[in-house]
Formats: sequence, structure tokens, C-alpha cells
Amino acid sequence: MTMNALASALIGYLFGCIQSAYLIGRLVGKMDIRQQGSGNAGASNITSTLGIKYGVIVGLIDILKGVLAVLVVKWIYPDSPELAYLSGLMAVVGHIFPFYMRFRGGKGVAALVGMMIGVDWKLGIVFFLLVAIPALITDYIVAGSFTTFLALPVVSFLHGYPPLILVLSLGLTALCFYLHRSNIQRIRAGEELKIRATVFKQK
Repeated sequence: MTMNALASALIGYLFGCIQSAYLIGRLVGKMDIRQQGSGNAGASNITSTLGIKYGVIVGLIDILKGVLAVLVVKWIYPDSPELAYLSGLMAVVGHIFPFYMRFRGGKGVAALVGMMIGVDWKLGIVFFLLVAIPALITDYIVAGSFTTFLALPVVSFLHGYPPLILVLSLGLTALCFYLHRSNIQRIRAGEELKIRATVFKQK
């Protein structure tokens, strides 16, 4: 890996480490969001714990950090789109494994959507729909997570990015399924909180 690639990866990772769910949980709820609800440091758990207002704020921040990770590296290395893409992938990694939270963060869906917006806004819309449509049809956000991460290596391959990026994309897809294993178990047991129940839950 070249120094430019290392710098791009580090920039993306540091953007990803801006863990809005954890920070808002500490500031607003005076608690560690990872010890509440599903245990996930992300927008869905913030929504079920603190309400839809804070869930939207967290989701937007997580999308924005994915966008910025890509755009900053685009600005630094305008002739190397693969480096901007790498930075976006590493923003997802940073969201999942923030160093100051003992590498235990969220699941990276919003950061991935933000990354794709930074790469190409039209691609970002596609990824947003890949989250929204399956989630709304099934009433489970996890369905949108799966379709989005399954699309990631496909997009990486179609763009003709280097093997490192394809391997990282495949790794993130596998990681998505691993991180959501408890959600799958709760769905099978009929215990997973549905989207409508979460959104309209009274606080």
C-alpha cells in the first residue's frame, strides 16, 4: 500500500470514528448507548432509546461523515478516485471499530450510504433506496442493511477498483452479516423491534 493510500485510509477511518450515537447518548441521555436496547451504537438504537428526533440527527451525522471522508480525499488526490473510495470504506470501518470505544461501535449502514453519496450522488440515491425499500417492506431495518452491504462488492467490482478495495468490500459485507446475527435470532424469535414500533414509540 502506498503512502497516499495509507493517508486516505487514515482520513476515512478518523471521520468514521466520529461516533454520533455514542456522543449524543452521553450528552443527552447520560448513558452509554451500547448498554441500552439492542446494544448498537447507531441511529436505530438511539431512536428506540431517546426518540426519533435524536435518531434523525445521528443518522444525518453518520451519513455526512461518509460523504466528507470521500470528498476530502477527492480534494487532496483529485486524480485518484480509488483513494476517495478507499477513504469511504475506511469511514465505515471507523464507524464499526472506533478506537476510543474499544473498537465497539455501530454497524455502518448510514456511513456506507454517505460514502456512496460522496462517490456519486446518483449512486448514493440507489444505496439509500437499497436501505429504505427492503426495510419498509419487511418492517425491519436489518433487511435494508443486508441489501446495501450485498451491493457494496458489486459496485466495487463494476468500478474496476484494485483488488485491495474489492477484498475490503467483501470483508465488510461478511462483517455486516456477522454483526447482525443477533438481529436475525431476534427476528426468528419474534423479539426484534419493528421500524413502525420504534418510530412511533412514545417517549
